[in-house]
Amino acid sequence: MKGSELARYNLGIAEENAGNLDRAMRHFMISAKCGHDDSLQAVKEGFMMGRVTKTDFEITLRAHKASQDEIKSDQRESAKSRT
Repeated sequence: MKGSELARYNLGIAEENAGNLDRAMRHFMISAKCGHDDSLQAVKEGFMMGRVTKTDFEITLRAHKASQDEIKSDQRESAKSRT
């Protein structure tokens, strides 16, 4: 299934509300890997509650950072610092 990170996050919320916690965490991890911050927070909470393994959390965290780094550019950073 493809789609935006926000759609994946919303699917995660719906699955969580339905009691499908494993499926919800999978949606959150996919969304977080695309750079969605709220999804990363949900994965972090899942890790702290024991629903996500340390390995899965680390992979998701690295992918999230790589996605964020990809979005950043020197030109954007310099424009941001001027405001």
